[in-house]
Amino acid sequence: MKTTFCFEKKLFEECFETDRRMPRLLSSLYDNYIKPYFSSGLEEPDRSHKNKILRSGRLIRNTLLPAAVRADAARDVGILSYTGGYEHAAQAADNYMASMVELLKTPELTDPHIIQLLEGLSALCYLHVANQNKAQALGLPDTLLEFISPTSKLSFTSQRWSCYLLNILCCHNIPIICHLKDSESLQSILEKLASLDWEKWPLNYAQELIRALGFQQSSMKDALHEEDELKGCTYTKSGHMLVQYFSGGMISAFFCCGVILMVR
Repeated sequence: MKTTFCFEKKLFEECFETDRRMPRLLSSLYDNYIKPYFSSGLEEPDRSHKNKILRSGRLIRNTLLPAAVRADAARDVGILSYTGGYEHAAQAADNYMASMVELLKTPELTDPHIIQLLEGLSALCYLHVANQNKAQALGLPDTLLEFISPTSKLSFTSQRWSCYLLNILCCHNIPIICHLKDSESLQSILEKLASLDWEKWPLNYAQELIRALGFQQSSMKDALHEEDELKGCTYTKSGHMLVQYFSGGMISAFFCCGVILMVR
């Protein structure tokens, strides 16, 4: 009886071990004997967002490449992080934010390349507080303030993108708002930018930033105020817009990728 039990136990263990190895055996069988008949002999490229981000990220970090290639890759990383999901793509893309911000600060960078980097960073930080905080730690808000300053030689398009990215950084992020409010000349700079042409943009983001920062509208034109009222915005007695800004109510209405496509 005891011998029979030991035999059954050993047989069970062998069957269990075989069952555990079965998936590997089947996988090996498929790869070695079946797959070659259905493939051309070349490996299919991995089309996942994460692997696309890794490939583009390597281009960004390669300082031997032309700035045009690196800036284009930075824009791709941003779009892939936005469309690929919060948990996987966005967290993979934030590894390249430092390289993107460093490239953005390069003095000899041309205006079109700056715009591409701003597009990528906008998508990377959109409704992503961790990436916004990382951007602040890398000094991105201060760089953007330099871009929109009166002494900046950048085009108005670059300055509009800078305002848009500043709005994204402010969304859900009180520390960045407090940091920006410390700039004494920012209100007058934004008021000047808000008075310029934003016709092809979904919103006047200089005006939106004034409201997000809680600045009193000292010399803003009534036409801007009325235009936003027609879009469904309501105001308090002090003139501040009542929107669910920090819950994403305003910015979420205009998807980041939609802005990128609309203004290009």
